[in-house]
Amino acid sequence: MLEKVRIHKIMTPIEIAEVQKLNAEIWGTQAIPSHQLLAAVQNGGLVLGAYLEEQLIGFNYCFVGYQDEEMYLHSHMIGVEKAYREQGVGELLKHAQQEYAKEHGFQLIRWLIDPLEAHLANLAFFKLNTISYHYNIDYYGALQDDFNEGLPSDRLVVEWWIERERGTDSLDELEELAQEIVPWTLTVDGLPVLDVDNTFQLNQSFYRDAYLLPIPQYLQKMKVESPKLAEDWRYKVRTILTTLFNQNYAIVRMKKHPEYVHSYLLVRRSLLAL
Repeated sequence: MLEKVRIHKIMTPIEIAEVQKLNAEIWGTQAIPSHQLLAAVQNGGLVLGAYLEEQLIGFNYCFVGYQDEEMYLHSHMIGVEKAYREQGVGELLKHAQQEYAKEHGFQLIRWLIDPLEAHLANLAFFKLNTISYHYNIDYYGALQDDFNEGLPSDRLVVEWWIERERGTDSLDELEELAQEIVPWTLTVDGLPVLDVDNTFQLNQSFYRDAYLLPIPQYLQKMKVESPKLAEDWRYKVRTILTTLFNQNYAIVRMKKHPEYVHSYLLVRRSLLAL
């Protein structure tokens, strides 16, 4: 299917109307006004559309950002029609975004992801080799769409240095040596639960080169079946990641497991060519 998908730069009001229709189907609301999208793409912003046989099945909206004396491309929103998710469409959009960034002189692409959404983390850290060491607590405030409702809108800041190579051999070695920072178990209903005995302590000092932190494979399923458990994951992962980031660790990879959880690989930043 992917070989038939065409990535196209969105420029016209008619094309933006198609994006907004898909946007509404995915999130239940048109989160960004059409006139703002049109103004953005005509003034340095970027909206990419993924088309299958002339049908829009995905999009990616970006704009220029500036922070800490660094210009970058900020990827604000990516969406794929439900029938085509987890088939590589998002990755195609990201690589098209990468080519655009290279052509326009950007070294860095940033975006935000929910730290508990394994499929987004898989794209960022497993497929694109990004890095993260900033955690934003309840970044957007309360969100009411199906994906976000019910939990604080915590976000990881993902950085994709598009010209920077990272040695995979050293990360492979660190992944082999890494230990789980806290354990996880299963409830009687077969849902993963993190650190049931609350072994993690805020005043701990961490000394190993690398750690593994589990996250649930299917957050949305958990939110339906056990909202309290999803909330428990949110606060525990928030505490652990903010603690490790403050001690100069960074997420550099997603380790995939067959069932229940995947794991972030966190490595000392001093070991990385940042």
